[in-house]
Amino acid sequence: MRAISVRQPWAGLIVDGVKDVENRNSRTHVRETICIQASLKPDLSRRGMKAPWSRHQNRYGEIIGTVKIVGCVRSSRSVWAIRGRWHWILEQGRPLQSPIPYKGRLGFFHVPDRLLPPSRCR
Repeated sequence: MRAISVRQPWAGLIVDGVKDVENRNSRTHVRETICIQASLKPDLSRRGMKAPWSRHQNRYGEIIGTVKIVGCVRSSRSVWAIRGRWHWILEQGRPLQSPIPYKGRLGFFHVPDRLLPPSRCR
């Protein structure tokens, strides 16, 4: 399964289904369910932003859940959209029952299916 690394607190909000847009510098043509890997470093640039709290925001260096990419636009009206960036439209965020320690990478990367048995997904 494909995966992307996302910094906290955003990774936790995505898998909890709260954040419906991922802001990126490049577009994507991927339209499928992917894994969300929580980066080791948090995003401190948006420190003052009021975001809902999620217990999944305490996880770092792990695959914490999945989400489906359903579109990619530059004009999302989501409160999470950042002007001037590509907005990957997300649906069906789901946390894993037990996170999987896994090293992230830039861009999309592959996670072996054997690490994601259905019993680990909610």
